[in-house]
Amino acid sequence: PPWPPTFNMSMSTLTMQCNSSGWSSPERGAQFGIVSYDWSNAKNQWAAEKPMDCEERLVEQAHKTKRLNPASHVFVYRNLVKALPWFTAVREKLDDPAYSGWFLRFNPSKKREETHSGSSPYHVPDCAPENATKCSVFYHDQEQTPEVPTPAQPHPDGNCTAGTCDCGTQPCGEYLFDHRNGSMLRDWILSEIIGGESGLGDPLIDGFFIDDYWCSDLLCKEDPSIAGCPCNDPVQGPTEIDPHSQVDMGLSDEDIAELTRAWNETMGAAQREILRLGGYTWSLIVNQENADASPTMLTSATCTQQLREACSGESVWQRHPVLFGVQQNGTGLTQFDQDLAFFLLARGNYSWLGWGTWGMTWPFNPEPAHGQLPPLPHGVPRPDALEQDYGRPVGLCSEQASETFVREWTGALVTLDCATFEAKIEIKQEK
Repeated sequence: PPWPPTFNMSMSTLTMQCNSSGWSSPERGAQFGIVSYDWSNAKNQWAAEKPMDCEERLVEQAHKTKRLNPASHVFVYRNLVKALPWFTAVREKLDDPAYSGWFLRFNPSKKREETHSGSSPYHVPDCAPENATKCSVFYHDQEQTPEVPTPAQPHPDGNCTAGTCDCGTQPCGEYLFDHRNGSMLRDWILSEIIGGESGLGDPLIDGFFIDDYWCSDLLCKEDPSIAGCPCNDPVQGPTEIDPHSQVDMGLSDEDIAELTRAWNETMGAAQREILRLGGYTWSLIVNQENADASPTMLTSATCTQQLREACSGESVWQRHPVLFGVQQNGTGLTQFDQDLAFFLLARGNYSWLGWGTWGMTWPFNPEPAHGQLPPLPHGVPRPDALEQDYGRPVGLCSEQASETFVREWTGALVTLDCATFEAKIEIKQEK
């Protein structure tokens, strides 16, 4: 990251928050060194707006948090695969015919074969569920898309009000950027989506979680080591979208490969621009490429090997940013003493500790995050040990005895015995 490293334990923490019923707690978010807000945050509020204002509410959530703790780094959501029309900047381009080349389309030949039954010839609707006359030539699916409640579906993923969903002139849905468009689309993404006033152009926003990626079976066959291979999220093409999207757009395998290459070029340019503007993004952290958000976890079985690697100054642990997770059972921490000792032993200059699950969402909102956590009205409190001042590491960790690892800090002595899986953190007394 472009900012100086910190060994302040409280600010060496990370969480991704998403409270779809309303605002996420800025007081709790401001306790973390990095807090990243998902696009579904405050979804019940922005889905009801005319037009939808997800983009503006992410900015407001960031402001609420940053003003409470300027030392916290606040990230917001971005997607360079999907063109989400609940973001104002994207909706304006979707609505403008001058930019029609920026978006992938439904297969027009399939449309001509449509019967007169009134149903869509595709695997997904091309018209708004609540308005059969509001249709789009641009491909879109309805995954996680707000809808008007119906007797058959009284609780959609985001409730539109007054009988209509307002995503502009197009039906609400997940559209797709066509990165083969070249420099015009890419330049706009860099200047507006990344550097614009709702991004790093806002001094209270520090970075992004950039979601989704393109995957090509042809490219994976050429090089299986490519991040994201094999293509199984759910199939080749854009991730987290209807599995029949390739057929519905009439794309060949070669088209998918070309789109994947073009998206990858855009992502590389976006990462460079983020750093140039003084920001940061999850995808630059070790093992977090392609929209991953999975921390490294400690177990008794992996403890010795992990620490033998981490105690080397040439290791990934010391030379690159790393995410660490605390083991948990959904409502509580199951080996916090060991996890904290492991973090203090293994961490390098840029390391963060958070909830041990994909997304690293610390459960402090009064509802589940993405359905993964149980309702917790008051949330899981952060352990007091995260607020302790351990000072700075004096050197790297070392194996003092067989499978016993020690690291001295200016304010503590940290020990983890991997054979017995016992941890000890001795706080030094001030003289």
